[in-house]
Amino acid sequence: MFLVSAQKTNAAEVLTPNQMKSQMTDQDIKEATPHKEKAAGTDDLGMTIDQTQPAISERSAYPDVNNYIYQNNFKHPDITSELHQFAMFGYNTNDGKPTGVVVHYTDNPNNYSARNEANYVINGGWQSAFVHTFIDASSILNIHDTDYGAWGSGAVGNKYFAQFEMVTAKNFNDFAKTTSYSAWYTAYLLNKYKLTPSISTRTQWGGINLVA
Repeated sequence: MFLVSAQKTNAAEVLTPNQMKSQMTDQDIKEATPHKEKAAGTDDLGMTIDQTQPAISERSAYPDVNNYIYQNNFKHPDITSELHQFAMFGYNTNDGKPTGVVVHYTDNPNNYSARNEANYVINGGWQSAFVHTFIDASSILNIHDTDYGAWGSGAVGNKYFAQFEMVTAKNFNDFAKTTSYSAWYTAYLLNKYKLTPSISTRTQWGGINLVA
């Protein structure tokens, strides 16, 4: 599931989905579209899910994650920057900067590691899809410059949004940490690009939920 949080910004106009599509040129779409489709039976970035391994057992109820994070006061790890050049293309905005942040979820019950997900992308998986950063319960791993687009939210969304992946957690405590670090990283990106979050309405569009 992709959640797009589109933000207001002074230098780059925030557009509706239809407006974004209308501004895309054939070259824009070519630059922002992966070379091959993601295979079935893979997680959000294309890593194979081992169907022979048992998935995480679900519980009917968990503690309130926001209160849990507040009570535990998790300190986010430093950003580990390990930049690679996969496909370098700019944003389709007036100032060349993203207008929002997309939060993805890998949804792979057999992999809990940002490093493993990143390695898959680095070692060729990027030709199917890639994002800027992976976050798990112990790390924030940035592998692609957020000043350039990524292949994670479709030919249109890729040209407007910075994107990162929340990696599947193996237990509730790790999920709370990943959520806490992801919230901090989102705020970091909003501050970096001078974006202000706003209360918005949602529109289903292109496989993602757009908040515009």
